[in-house]
Amino acid sequence: MESVNVIITAPKGKMGKFIVKVASERKDMRIIATLGPNGRDYIGKDSGIVAGIGYETGALVIDNLESIINGKPAIEQCDVIIDFSTIELSLEIIELAKKYNKAFICGTTGFSSEQKEYMQKLSQEMPLMIAANTSFLVNLMKELLKISSRALGEKADIEIIDMHDKYKKDAPSGTAKELGEVIGKSSGIEIRPSAYHSVRSGNIPSTHTVIFGCMGERLEITHHSYDWECFARGACEAAIYMKDKQNGLYEMEDIL
Repeated sequence: MESVNVIITAPKGKMGKFIVKVASERKDMRIIATLGPNGRDYIGKDSGIVAGIGYETGALVIDNLESIINGKPAIEQCDVIIDFSTIELSLEIIELAKKYNKAFICGTTGFSSEQKEYMQKLSQEMPLMIAANTSFLVNLMKELLKISSRALGEKADIEIIDMHDKYKKDAPSGTAKELGEVIGKSSGIEIRPSAYHSVRSGNIPSTHTVIFGCMGERLEITHHSYDWECFARGACEAAIYMKDKQNGLYEMEDIL
């Protein structure tokens, strides 16, 4: 099988370092480069060393997607850009991805409604996957929520709880909002803002629970992640899926 050539953002980041690890271990993926913030002292160093995985990958950290590697701009040599960084950086990268017609997987969360709408419009001109959560089980959870929401409708009081580490900035999480959107579309009931409850404590990787509360009984659907590598594996599967895709907006559910 021909390898998928990828560029990964934020190799020192919470997600980026795991994506570097998983991608470097796969025979069907090749890391062209990783992208770090401009001016950092690790620019030009090997991505594996910067990510702390304990070995070299042969791919350098760059601070500009148009940096020359092996005689060509790095972005020209890749098939897919995998981005779990910051809102500001993601919005910059998506413009370059569109310019070079590269598939773009955006796992960054916290975008405003206007920013999301803008990105969705760009999908008409490029292959774009917006994935607040790249875990396969979370996306299976969405399918279970569709069934439960259609069946229960207004019969249940719905609450959504998300738990993350104390460093996570956005609350509710992007995943919690996506779960709410799934429930709303399936049930026809808009989830009220007060139904979202966010916990930020210690180094909790990620937990999401949806409660369907009825009189005398309740249904809970919960996903726990034990570490960040499950999301990295999903992101890499998404990169394989996105290679050579036509312009359009894609979701993790498409892989399922």
